[in-house]
Amino acid sequence: MRLAEFLRTHADDILRAWDEFASTVPHEGRPLDHAALRDHAAEILRVIALDLDQPQTATQQYRKSRGEEGRETSDTPAETHADVRVAHGFSVDAMMREYRALRASVVRLWTESGLIEFDGNGMEQLTRFNEAIDQAITESITRCSELMKQTSNIFIGILGHDIRNPLSTIAMSAEYLVRSGKIDEKAAAPIKNSVARIGGLIEQVVDFTRAQVQGVMPVQRKPGDLADQLVKVLEETQVRHPERKLLLERSGSFEGDWDEGRMGQLLSNLLGNAISYGARSAPITLKMWAGKDDVSFSVHNRGTPIPPGDLARVFEPLARGSLADAGAERREPSGLGLGLYICREIVKAHDGDLTVASTQQDGTTFTVCMPRLAKTAPP
Repeated sequence: MRLAEFLRTHADDILRAWDEFASTVPHEGRPLDHAALRDHAAEILRVIALDLDQPQTATQQYRKSRGEEGRETSDTPAETHADVRVAHGFSVDAMMREYRALRASVVRLWTESGLIEFDGNGMEQLTRFNEAIDQAITESITRCSELMKQTSNIFIGILGHDIRNPLSTIAMSAEYLVRSGKIDEKAAAPIKNSVARIGGLIEQVVDFTRAQVQGVMPVQRKPGDLADQLVKVLEETQVRHPERKLLLERSGSFEGDWDEGRMGQLLSNLLGNAISYGARSAPITLKMWAGKDDVSFSVHNRGTPIPPGDLARVFEPLARGSLADAGAERREPSGLGLGLYICREIVKAHDGDLTVASTQQDGTTFTVCMPRLAKTAPP
């Protein structure tokens, strides 16, 4: 018996095995009843059987194995299956386990039935069946990725609009109270600082989400003098922290193509990290120097060094290290542990490198090195 015919005549047995396995897959969503467990499995099998019935040339098989075959514009059963599974809280891994179980059930039941002949024709049918299952897996995973991206965009939209707007209202209200003389600048300072901090946390979450979904931090490089932007950020940071001493050492030209907003964010994060963890009695130094084709700058502070075990993971998201967990020398509320990760992603998006060195003798130094111009993408 051909495999396509076997899938049709033994669909109940195959789907029963699917139900039994699907009910054991752990997930974080709602419990699934019998209909939800099976959902579009029967339709997936029907599509696979139809595919096996169609003649296939060697060229068509090659193109299909590379995902180059065209498809209909309407949703496939595998895509709809992904919609349902995501809605019920299934992860991609859980859905993959379902497909592996479906593949194994079909092969086992067909083999045990004695209806398969292990000749060239039987092996060809098995090969085409595996290709069809792989195609269904690809369609489901692609749909899951699209849904995740949509969810991310919605999340970013909520942060960007529904939270930023009332935050802006709080900031303007505090400014109005100061200008009207109802409160003085000193009384308004905690409100303004809190607004700025919440705004910074929002930006970190938005940037983290974009970098995770898109795989790279979005930047828009334009010609400009990077030094002007960095000096401006240093001066603004000094105004916000008058009790700290910030020094500048600068040499060379810093003309090039940069996303100046991102570069300002990068330096602001590095300075904020130095202020949070550096010794209060010692100055923080921004050093800038330039070569012919690249530019570099570093932020240095004294204080308790980063433990050697934390140096390898200090740029990882949500990994704030044992020093932060212990609260050593930190005088501000804990952040999200995303600042240095975002710094690394900004530098990577500019084709550069971000490194850190930290010892008791020399202090802690974060160093950025970037080419002046964007690298030409390979053909």
